[in-house]
Amino acid sequence: MTANTPIEPLTVGRLARTLAARAGQPMQALRCYESLAALWIRGCDTALPGVRHLQEMTSRAARRLAAGEDTLLAPENHRIPNRLMKDESFVRLPASLAVQGVEWQDAIALARTWLESRDWAGPVLVVGVRTGGAYLAPLVAAQLEAEGVDTLMTSVRPGEQPETYDRRVLLVDDPPLTGRTLLSLARDVSGPGGVEVLVPVFGTSDVQGLRDAGIVVTALPRAQWQSTRRLEPEHLSSYLKAHADWPGTGRPPAVDGMVPGRENSALTPWPGVRRRSPARAGVRLATPAGMRHAVAGWVPPGIFGDAARAAATSVRSPVIPATLAVAPALVVSEDITPTTSLGPQPPLGKLEEAMDYVLDRSRQLRVTSAAPRGPMPAVLQTVARALTRTDTAVAAPAAARMLQLLSALPPALPDNRCEAEKWVLDDAGRLRKTGHLAHPYRRDNELLTPLLDLAALSVAFGSSLNTVADRLARRLPGNRNWYAPLAVALLCYGTARGAQLPRTYNPQRAAETAVEAYRLQRGMSQAAEALQRILRDPTGPETVVPGIVHRWQEPPGALVQPRLPFGGAAARPTGPGPTGEETQMALKAVARWAEGRIQPVREGDVLLLAPLHPPSDWAALEDLARLLPRPGLLAWCGVPVVTLGEVS
Repeated sequence: MTANTPIEPLTVGRLARTLAARAGQPMQALRCYESLAALWIRGCDTALPGVRHLQEMTSRAARRLAAGEDTLLAPENHRIPNRLMKDESFVRLPASLAVQGVEWQDAIALARTWLESRDWAGPVLVVGVRTGGAYLAPLVAAQLEAEGVDTLMTSVRPGEQPETYDRRVLLVDDPPLTGRTLLSLARDVSGPGGVEVLVPVFGTSDVQGLRDAGIVVTALPRAQWQSTRRLEPEHLSSYLKAHADWPGTGRPPAVDGMVPGRENSALTPWPGVRRRSPARAGVRLATPAGMRHAVAGWVPPGIFGDAARAAATSVRSPVIPATLAVAPALVVSEDITPTTSLGPQPPLGKLEEAMDYVLDRSRQLRVTSAAPRGPMPAVLQTVARALTRTDTAVAAPAAARMLQLLSALPPALPDNRCEAEKWVLDDAGRLRKTGHLAHPYRRDNELLTPLLDLAALSVAFGSSLNTVADRLARRLPGNRNWYAPLAVALLCYGTARGAQLPRTYNPQRAAETAVEAYRLQRGMSQAAEALQRILRDPTGPETVVPGIVHRWQEPPGALVQPRLPFGGAAARPTGPGPTGEETQMALKAVARWAEGRIQPVREGDVLLLAPLHPPSDWAALEDLARLLPRPGLLAWCGVPVVTLGEVS
């Protein structure tokens, strides 16, 4: 992609039109396969007539890809339903292929592993669990067919029951989180031939629940994934030599070895790198100017990595690590040494730097405008229903109004990684940003707007939306009030982020998560109140509302759970705030009660209660409420909070 060339959104229609335009012409095999699989999955989800032909084309491409062919002929355009050509819905991205590190070769390896240990000689039905498993299932089936196994293939979502034809069912899916979905499907789909599960896994414990339930599981450990093995020293050097483009360099650098303590993160986790993050490795590069430290990080090699490669080659900013090389499945970036965390209350100047980065990125990664009359983004429908407390049909005008507000900035590829843990200070005290290459795989990826990133900054930097809106108005011409567009963006961002908060519970991580959850819920509450006023009176002023801490009236179901603040679960506080004496009594009560199970975290005039173990319910908080000088001091705002100052 050349500089300033707009990026086309990854939509079903775009993939269909690209295939049709190249009918009968050669194209890269993986790109052809992934495009056909995406169309087939969309056809299954929409019960599209002729979906069987899409499945056949996908299976045929899978067989040739599995056989090692690098180039395929695009199918004749009459085989692609015209309805898909006009479908402007966004492609549903599987976490495994988009952000976690699973590649098509892993499906082949998974099939071979099953073949080595199988105890079934009869026919099988390979069932891909949509979405992620449906990208892997045709490849599994192709390899089984090549080995002489009588194989059929289909896909399924929870609740669907395909015909099993008395075959043994092989369920194929993404790396499981809990295994509950697979266990439910195994019980529903199992036929006379029985059922097994085939999955790549981050760790064997991820499928222990399935095995405890008597389900036979074939797992491909992360150590055997293609993305992991590529970062082994002997493989990395040859891969970069064969495939990497080193812009701006004469003689390409040579890999001199791994940086001690920062070897392959899939095998030796780095501090701060989540277990389910893509694999990366710290490497030493021998250059004409001397030794240089860099990080080689995985990106998807097919269509799902296009956004990451575009960011790596297009974005120029002193805030992010400079790109040194780009390869189909790796990006090599400068290594940055974070010596200081951003901290809970960074200086306002750091927020200014972050906003400059977001706006610069949006100008460098422009996106072509969405097609007219495209589908309403699902996340906006969710927010509109919550704001109006109505169903989708009644809430449609509210959703349309919010989409209009979000159109205030031109569409661009969001970073969608503007959370607090992605911002660091380097050894020179400069603000730096990590995680900027990840494909925007979230529910808010339907909204291609930098407003999402700007709204996320208010959470990461502890600033109000009003502060961000004011700084944005100073940067952009005109007299627009930016509060309402940012409020919509924060509600959309929070809807996705609230369900994806880190689930590790060491004291530092628990404290960071509690602070983020509190800021996210508080900001969503303020944004929701402001937008309700605007939706009731579209011509009225876009006013900011005061801070809100929702009282605990009914337990929300989990101790850490930001969510859209409606539905009767939260009640407004009553009565004055605590006196100085009551504040001291509350602090002592929390300290006694929380020892070993809760990490108290001070944030302004509230004390956040961050769980140190996986939270399940609210029952224990009843004991704390009785210990406080007033039970009403216990509240909920994303996490349980104890009010220490004036109640808002």
